[in-house]
Amino acid sequence: MSGDKPEDNKELSAAAAAAAAKPATPPPAVNSPPKTPDTKAAKPKSDQAKPKRTAVLLALLALLVAIAALALSAWLYQQEYMLANKEASATAELQGALRDLTASQKDMSAAIAAQREALAQLRTDSNGQLIALNSRSQELENKIQSLTTVDRRDWLLAEVEYLLRLANQRAQLSHDPIAAAQLLSSADAILREIDDTALHAVRAELAKEMSALHNSADIDVEGIYLTLQGLAAEAGKLQLYQAPSYTPEAAEEVGDDWQQRLQSGLGRAWEKLRSYIRIRHHDQNFKAQLAPEQEAALRASLRLMFEQAQLALLANRPVLYQRALDKAAAWLEEYYRLDDHRAGLLEQINAVRAMPVSAEMADISGSLRSLKVYLKNHRWQQEARK
Repeated sequence: MSGDKPEDNKELSAAAAAAAAKPATPPPAVNSPPKTPDTKAAKPKSDQAKPKRTAVLLALLALLVAIAALALSAWLYQQEYMLANKEASATAELQGALRDLTASQKDMSAAIAAQREALAQLRTDSNGQLIALNSRSQELENKIQSLTTVDRRDWLLAEVEYLLRLANQRAQLSHDPIAAAQLLSSADAILREIDDTALHAVRAELAKEMSALHNSADIDVEGIYLTLQGLAAEAGKLQLYQAPSYTPEAAEEVGDDWQQRLQSGLGRAWEKLRSYIRIRHHDQNFKAQLAPEQEAALRASLRLMFEQAQLALLANRPVLYQRALDKAAAWLEEYYRLDDHRAGLLEQINAVRAMPVSAEMADISGSLRSLKVYLKNHRWQQEARK
């Protein structure tokens, strides 16, 4: 239907217009009387009317056909216009979907590329870790093989070397000759168990060093340390000022005489008054330099001086040790003159100060050097056997 040509529509329209332009046949007159035409003349008129009616009918039919053709053309044009709009919208939607699909395809390609790179990096890392693991396992295998060749004697010699190093550390750093001598004695017992004549030089050095340590172990470092700790505790109990205390005495039985009662009351009043008065004799005039509320700070300073003396004792520094004790004694002498326990505490401080706190520590590195020489020769012999 959409394939009709516009020329056909034009021809139908022209035919309809021509039919409408023909003049209509005038109607017959009503009032005129009928004529009696001749039969010969009437026959041609009827023959002429028939073709006119046929032409009118054909013109009407053509007009109807033209109108129908115009309506059909308009409907077809409308359908084609709507179809074109639908096709345009469908094409736009299809293009949008195609663009979205292209973008998602690009994102997917980028994600796949990133995953491939990550997978390649993971493979590289895995290969590196595998290589490192193989080398580590090879090292462990070599160590295990080397350990299987070590006998019990090598372990004992390594233990002796460790004990000698520890003894030198105790002697030089901690200044503890007793502990150092015990460590040397344990090392000598292990060497005696090995029973090797080549270790005779090592055991001879050990004997000399243990004897030297026993001679320098007369100082009781632990005892002095604990004594200083006890002095610090006792110094914390001292007081700058002690308020007088009164203990009431039992009342004596008084007779009925008023003179006896008066004498007894005066006696009790005098005894009570005497209990509030204390007389002390000092070489110098006492002058309080600290308030009672500052007593806590003074106690902390005293405790700090005793702790400093303990550290100096452990560090083998006699000058610093005596200086700390002298300062503590001076503070006790200056600020605690009213306390009765001050004199006894000063005597203990002087006794501890007079104790020797340092001694010449013997050199015990000879046995370690001798053992190193033996171990070097022993390892060389083992390598030569292989």
